[in-house]
Amino acid sequence: MTVLYLAIAWLTGIYLASSLRVPGWVLGLVAVLAMGFALLWWREWRARLGGFCALFLLLGVLRYDLALPRFDESSLAYYNGRGEITVIGIVADEPEVRDRYVNLRVAGRYLELDGSGQEIKGLALVRAPRHPSYAYGDELQIKGELETPPEFEDFSYRDYLARQGIHSMMRYEQITRLSQGHGDPFHRALYAVRGRLQATIAHLFPEPGASLLTGILLGIEIGIPPSLMEDFNQTGTTHIIAISGFNIAILAGAIGLLTRRSLGIYRSALVAIVAISLYTILVGADAAVVRAAIMGSLSMLAIIAGRRTYALASLAVAAVLMTLWNPLLLWDIGFQLSFAATLGLVLLVPPMETYLEGTLSRLLSKERAKAMVRLLSEPLLVTLAAQLAVWPLTVYYFHRFSLISPLSNFLVIPAQPGVMMIGGLATVIGALNPYLGQPIAWVAWLLLAYTIAVVEVTARFPFTSLELAHFGAGPLMLYYASLGGIIWLASQGGAGLRRVWERFSRGLSTKMGIGALAAVVILAWIAALQMPDGRLHIVFFDVGQGDAILIQCPAGQQILVDGGPSPSALLSRLGREIPFWDRSLDLVILTHPEEDHLAGLVEMLGRYEVRQVIDSGQECDTPTCEAWQELLAEKGIANRQAEAGMGIDVEVGLRLDILHPPSRLMENTTSDRNNNSVVVRLSYGGFSLLLTGDVGQEGEQMLLNSGQSLASLGLKVPHHGADTSLTLPFLEAVDPQLAIISVGADNRFGHPHEETLEKLQGIHVYRTDQYANIEVVSDGERYWVSTER
Repeated sequence: MTVLYLAIAWLTGIYLASSLRVPGWVLGLVAVLAMGFALLWWREWRARLGGFCALFLLLGVLRYDLALPRFDESSLAYYNGRGEITVIGIVADEPEVRDRYVNLRVAGRYLELDGSGQEIKGLALVRAPRHPSYAYGDELQIKGELETPPEFEDFSYRDYLARQGIHSMMRYEQITRLSQGHGDPFHRALYAVRGRLQATIAHLFPEPGASLLTGILLGIEIGIPPSLMEDFNQTGTTHIIAISGFNIAILAGAIGLLTRRSLGIYRSALVAIVAISLYTILVGADAAVVRAAIMGSLSMLAIIAGRRTYALASLAVAAVLMTLWNPLLLWDIGFQLSFAATLGLVLLVPPMETYLEGTLSRLLSKERAKAMVRLLSEPLLVTLAAQLAVWPLTVYYFHRFSLISPLSNFLVIPAQPGVMMIGGLATVIGALNPYLGQPIAWVAWLLLAYTIAVVEVTARFPFTSLELAHFGAGPLMLYYASLGGIIWLASQGGAGLRRVWERFSRGLSTKMGIGALAAVVILAWIAALQMPDGRLHIVFFDVGQGDAILIQCPAGQQILVDGGPSPSALLSRLGREIPFWDRSLDLVILTHPEEDHLAGLVEMLGRYEVRQVIDSGQECDTPTCEAWQELLAEKGIANRQAEAGMGIDVEVGLRLDILHPPSRLMENTTSDRNNNSVVVRLSYGGFSLLLTGDVGQEGEQMLLNSGQSLASLGLKVPHHGADTSLTLPFLEAVDPQLAIISVGADNRFGHPHEETLEKLQGIHVYRTDQYANIEVVSDGERYWVSTER
């Protein structure tokens, strides 16, 4: 399996190159040492392999470096964000038709900017209206602005397009068709065949079966209704839509069945390779289908050469060839899922079959046990192996874990060979003669209807999936390391497993073993319960006479506003609210450096990793504040001064707007410290909350004069409900439904003041001295309030 080690080294080199900037002389030294190592110990297999692995790692680094885009004046992306331009280019791929628009991939040829022209090269993604229609090979003149593709909170559209060589976008610009018929004849013919097959499916099958079959056979998923696509996502059955090794295996098998007798085994294999190549191009050459095509072609070549094939070696060769062509594919989700699923099938299915056969042999005869394994392997074992291999990646990227997936797949998978073979036969015959293809299509429709019914019914089961937004790279790597260890142990046989178990269990009683297992189970449940649930959680801590507010965002980001007067109270509350494995805060906002807002934060900095701090910018005049500033500098934590007009897009749909203080802090007020408090308005969909610190009447008046929108559903009453804050004009401008007062029981200041409480009549008021911790939860449309008592 030398090729496997070389492939791992190659992929490692690509990955390391993306995260490390290695000087050229270091690379040269590594290359010399690697080759020298291999030459000096040429007869020693391990040394030779180590040298070549080091060389392949270096080649991976170099290949990644060569793949990085470099833009100059002849590059289309060089003109991103430079104002209105005119681009002349050719539609370089089949248009991607959506409900309300069309995506065109345009290869630029010529560009005009400020009256001067320039020959250019590069691809742009142009979003055009549905009508008029455009086709591959059309020459277009497009007037508008080029822009860099955006990056979202949980998805980088820029990186996604960059993997396809696209670094520029244009949206709904003025488009003029100059001519038609450009592009190469091969692709024109191929796209014509694809269009013909798609039209045939639409003619033979009713929706949504037609769109589903189009996705299964041609890889065109955009016609599937969003609700049905969501059901496929919910049930973990989207893999049946994606073109994969299943399609390639059926195609190769069909070619062999039709041609082996007439052409012989070798020529039949060559025909299969050609057919696989054409089909790969026809369906769009996504990562999953290219991987399957390479492995299928290698199998055919092995037949021609009279050699055996090894799945792991074929998978390794496929990974190297694909990343040699485009090293950025290593970060493609389809690439990762496809290789993970295939690796799961190769490594997990054989031992699972052996184990199941051995178990059934105790109940049935050996022949019947083998028959049962053959019957259950495809719908049960193959599905389970693939799920075990890909679910962490699915959760990592899509934040969802399907609980119903094993049942849905068990019911759906047996129908899929029939869907592909009968549906494909109906499509091919129907393209030649619709009347002959229609009866076959009716049979395929039954299987499509069954597939859709199973997916829709099982998607309606309760608790079909879990939303797991806070699943990072650490758990992902830990899972795969553990799975790899289990596979290795299984490969060592029963004796190896017994040795490991004896070492592990030596000196442990049965009760201790059961206790350890119970602890693992309990921790797993607690971890599951503490995962983000896709909602916004705002907890007003009961920390006595002070403020401390924890904001837990829908996708898992955590923000702390102030820390209260007691370090122990704050740390205790954080320990209860933040997941037990997490010791990080994405943002800390200090509204103003008073003890009742700051003291708890100093100790917190020693316990938690804080990524960024925002404060009012006021000077320190207390030892506590000086200790705070010293710790920030010592830990190198980014510290920004809040300023009215500053906005932070925390997550998709969730925003923090800094409304106060102004860039020039207020002076000569009744309390400059309080009146320069940071005032933050949090908005999430239709929900909003105004956090006011200890801002006083002068600060409130400045906010009113600023013209900024203060209207919010929720209000954190300023200065613990003191009579020096919350003027009626300010309250009317906010117009809250909900008011929270952070205040200590029986405090010496008499907070909240009776006058303040009278102003809040008619509004739902919650006080930490009465209700202890107060939690406000929102899904962006509604909100709920729960209290500790």
